[in-house]
Amino acid sequence: MDLSSMVEPPEEALENPERYRFQMELEFVQCLANPQYLNFLAQRGYLKQKEFINYLDYLQYWKKQEYSVYLKYPQCLHFLDLLQSEHFRRELANAQCTKFIEEQQLLHWHHYTKKKMQFQQQIACVVYTAA
Repeated sequence: MDLSSMVEPPEEALENPERYRFQMELEFVQCLANPQYLNFLAQRGYLKQKEFINYLDYLQYWKKQEYSVYLKYPQCLHFLDLLQSEHFRRELANAQCTKFIEEQQLLHWHHYTKKKMQFQQQIACVVYTAA
């Protein structure tokens, strides 16, 4: 049974299909920043499907500046690159690998936030002493 005939596209998609596609692809690309979601895709076999791999390759256009400015989670671009590797796609099905990636991501965010705060404090000191 073909389910596509049973599902009507939202009205927004009919009114402005380019905008709707942009929003859907933006949302999907940003989901790639979530290691748990990548694990879900791997365990369900999506990362073995040629069509899905081709779609991931197509999404490389998000690395262009005119598109990347819309990303809230730019680390998704790094995962998009990693997903081009068959070895990485295979390893994502392993829960331990996914947990390791998630932990490394959290450590990076923690370090980045700490460094950013130190930098802002240094700027504030320079501005304060210059005044």
